Amino acid sequence: MGFTNVNFDESDVLTEPIGQSSDTARGEPITILLVDDDPDCRMLVRDAISECKVSNNLYEVTNGQEALDFLNRRGAYHDAPRPGLIYLDIEMPRMDGLETLRRIKAEPALRQIPVVMMTGVCDEEQMKRAAEAGANSYTMKPANAEQFLRTVLASTNYWLTIHQYPQRHWPPESCRR
Repeated sequence: MGFTNVNFDESDVLTEPIGQSSDTARGEPITILLVDDDPDCRMLVRDAISECKVSNNLYEVTNGQEALDFLNRRGAYHDAPRPGLIYLDIEMPRMDGLETLRRIKAEPALRQIPVVMMTGVCDEEQMKRAAEAGANSYTMKPANAEQFLRTVLASTNYWLTIHQYPQRHWPPESCRR
């Protein structure tokens, strides 16, 4: 129970950046919240994010209720940072990922946070429900650990370096018109 903060320090940062991994409005790294009850999956996600070579803080919780407490800064999470990206497992105890997603997207203060759904189950109906509930992305957890690392690495690179947010984006002089 509780959350784990994993810090990736300056030695993990690329010397030639592949994009904007920090909040350009404030010059701060984006906080990532990982919600998954499986400690092995959390370890693989940590490893993949570490390989991205960006300076970001990763916080971990083990179920949907803890995620909502973290996001709403309740109880043990009263000083939790606001994440800029959430990785959310679907099959978890207490509150599953789809219900957690619905509650996140129902709150105006949280709905803009990108949520990447992660699951080991290939189910088209579940994918549709996740999309209808507001998932920004849906990622499979391959059975092969190496493929899982590559999947998380690609997803993290996209959300931290390619995707542009209204409040966090490349400066105008870096864009071609």
